[in-house]
Amino acid sequence: MLYFKCGLVILSTTYILSLCSQIAKETNSLDAGFALLYVASGAIAGKIIYDRYRQIHILGALTPNPNVTSFANKISSLSASFLSLGFLVYLFLFLLKVDNYCLTALSIFVCGFGTLYIWMQCLITTYLSTLYYDKHLTTLRQYLASGSFIVLIVMAILGTVASFIPRGGTRGIYFCLVATSLCSYVLTAIFCVFILSFEKEYEYFSDGLRTEMLLDDACSLTSTSFSDMDSIFGTQELNSSTIVSKGNISSSKAS
Repeated sequence: MLYFKCGLVILSTTYILSLCSQIAKETNSLDAGFALLYVASGAIAGKIIYDRYRQIHILGALTPNPNVTSFANKISSLSASFLSLGFLVYLFLFLLKVDNYCLTALSIFVCGFGTLYIWMQCLITTYLSTLYYDKHLTTLRQYLASGSFIVLIVMAILGTVASFIPRGGTRGIYFCLVATSLCSYVLTAIFCVFILSFEKEYEYFSDGLRTEMLLDDACSLTSTSFSDMDSIFGTQELNSSTIVSKGNISSSKAS
């Protein structure tokens, strides 16, 4: 999809320039540009996350345990809301040039909810494997979720240590702040890769649920689900030979 391609370009550009600015330490003349890139990145990421929520809200009923899928989807949407709020506050404080301690604490807050979102979506991916299965995609998300948790723990420990080190201990504070900043960039990269990996599922479900790919023959889609899917994936016509409906399931069983 187009906005996934735009997201890849804008998110990558924002990430690289932001990382370079941390090394160069000369961002006064580029603050306006960074602000625009941050807003564009947040808008694209928010669009992907919102569509993902609607997708799971519809398709979750087809999983073996819809209650677990629905609960995980609600938790991930809540964590995404706090993530968005923290991102906006971070952008505001970034423009105001607040001290590093405040930005570090807020970064831990944002990365924490980002990691929670990744774990919930990783759980949802496991339940959606009854509708389709992609070994490489599932493995990638499991590695990303595990890595994000480890990096978050290290980031939280170093951030806490930095807050207790006396201001006179310049070398210790500098090391903790730099390491915490690097951890936040690693978590940001993990989060970007994770949400951009949703493109494969969008491509799959936008073509309709194909009978040969279904692992659970008891699954069915109602006409309401079809109309909801049209609102998410566009107005393109669903191929009748590839859509699973109650009629073709019952006919296949009868044969």
